[in-house]
Amino acid sequence: MMNDYKGRLLIVDDDEQTCAFWKLALSEAGFIVDVAHNLDEMKEIVLRYTIDVVLLDMNLKNENGLDGIPFLVSRTPYSKVFMLTAHASIETAVSALQDGATGYITKDTDPGVIAEMICKHLQTQNRDVIDPTVEEFAQFGFIGKSKAFQDLCIRLKQLKDVDSTILLLGESGTGKEVIARVLHKISNRASERFEAINCAAIPENLLESELFGHKRGAFTDAKADRKGIFELCSKGTLLLDEIGDMPLSLQAKLLRVLQEKVVVPIGSSVPVKIDTRVIAATHRDLVEEIESGRFREDLYYRLSVVPLYVPPLRHRKEDIPLLVESFISEFNTRFGRNINKPAESVMKRLVAYDWPGNIRELRNAIERAVVLTQDDHLRIEDLFHHLHSSHRNAEPNIPVDPNKGANQLPSGISRELFKLPLTEAKQVFEKIYLETQLSETHGNISETSKRAGRYRADIYRLLERYDLQIDSFR
Repeated sequence: MMNDYKGRLLIVDDDEQTCAFWKLALSEAGFIVDVAHNLDEMKEIVLRYTIDVVLLDMNLKNENGLDGIPFLVSRTPYSKVFMLTAHASIETAVSALQDGATGYITKDTDPGVIAEMICKHLQTQNRDVIDPTVEEFAQFGFIGKSKAFQDLCIRLKQLKDVDSTILLLGESGTGKEVIARVLHKISNRASERFEAINCAAIPENLLESELFGHKRGAFTDAKADRKGIFELCSKGTLLLDEIGDMPLSLQAKLLRVLQEKVVVPIGSSVPVKIDTRVIAATHRDLVEEIESGRFREDLYYRLSVVPLYVPPLRHRKEDIPLLVESFISEFNTRFGRNINKPAESVMKRLVAYDWPGNIRELRNAIERAVVLTQDDHLRIEDLFHHLHSSHRNAEPNIPVDPNKGANQLPSGISRELFKLPLTEAKQVFEKIYLETQLSETHGNISETSKRAGRYRADIYRLLERYDLQIDSFR
């Protein structure tokens, strides 16, 4: 298991055995390690991820490692670049440092020493930035204390007033929308409008109108002029979530908006000037999407002016207890409960689990457990209700024993649910019902829609409403 997350590191070396050895050693030291065997592979990885440290071999097959420094300096200026060589040379070391390298490492150096040296450089870099406090970000629902969390806070402080497009990269459920909202609230645009639009949740024929607006009569249902979300957010911030799912037909139009800072509503030929800060987010590998022809390369470069990697929860395990306590407090207030902090044995289980659905899955688990528990304690079976085999294989209908009268509640339903206003109680039940059906059908939308007696489109809308990720049920 990885130690406390220290950063993302890229090894560029043409020797596969050397790469394998160093990757293992530095991964154990707490780094996420990527490997490239030539300069082209190095460039692809740098454009794909936010790299904290690059270990660049001086002598690659048919290539000089020094030739890669200008690219690194221009595309990832915040990265620390260390040159690797089997034979120390003062001349080449001086040349590398003059070109922008951070330091010089010989290949016979112990990996543990290298890890310590890298960490020292990263800590020195971070001390040059105002160190954010936990309280400062907690007020926005952004909570943690791990090294990965602190590094992310530092990067947010650096980017808060930058108008360049920011691309948030990371797995589903890692809190990319929360981060976008934090960036807006600490920026010089905080008094203006923030909006988030999910490019995967809106049909293609509606998405263009939502983004760019339309003029009356532009299409059948266009009864009046309507401003698009870009224009509405001018002077503010717009999050384009799941940008990797945007239809190709709209990608060219989005590129023009980002380049020229104007939008042209549907049915109009008059461009409208905008001043909208754009943050894009995706869980997809956009480089792979480009290679498969599903995403425009020119749009990718325009979006990824400032890429920001959001680490998964399994790399922030130190933050789990804080998140759990925060969610319990939130749902206690919402549902009028008085649920206690989990027992030590329960918390250990929560920390040990890898949470493939990340913070979203953890939050949903706490909400479900708060609703289902019959007393003031969270139980393992309630927290992991959606994973338990007995629930996956159970019949969807829970019969009530007629011998126990009409006051009996179905198994798993807390009487606290009946203390809520009807509208809110219906929403809580609807979410639990949907999670149960999806768990039992292993995320099969068609089967879930049949069981629920609803259209597939309705199920997708409910997934969006309750912030559920279909992949977590498969």
